[in-house]
Amino acid sequence: MLGNKVTLHRSTDQGTAYGEKIANIVDLQPGAKTAETHENTQYGASHDYKEYDYGLKDGGEYTFVVKYEAGNTDVEALADALENSTKEYLQLQFPAPISKTKSFRCLVTEVGIQTPLGEHIKQSIKVKVDGPIAEAALT
Repeated sequence: MLGNKVTLHRSTDQGTAYGEKIANIVDLQPGAKTAETHENTQYGASHDYKEYDYGLKDGGEYTFVVKYEAGNTDVEALADALENSTKEYLQLQFPAPISKTKSFRCLVTEVGIQTPLGEHIKQSIKVKVDGPIAEAALT
């Protein structure tokens, strides 16, 4: 459990600016960046090993469990994005000792059932990164 340290932020202007946190992330399964490879062995090489070049990269999938206040329209918009097939712009903020942000455009691919947790709501959300991930220092 991450507690209330990592926070989720949403942009409503296509990733130009991210506002205040919309939720605390209480559990995170971060995505792994991957890259395709393509064989590029030179004909007549002096060895008999395959050679490769990089292909397209993939930003991965992130699964997180968020805790937020009831009536939070930004979190509700994430659930709507799945229904409406719209893309979202999200930012994860990691406090010290990491002190970084990860911002990306994504598709919401899974929305869990809302579960009451005292005065808050807990919900799992899974997103597929669409394009590059921008990393920056947390200021």
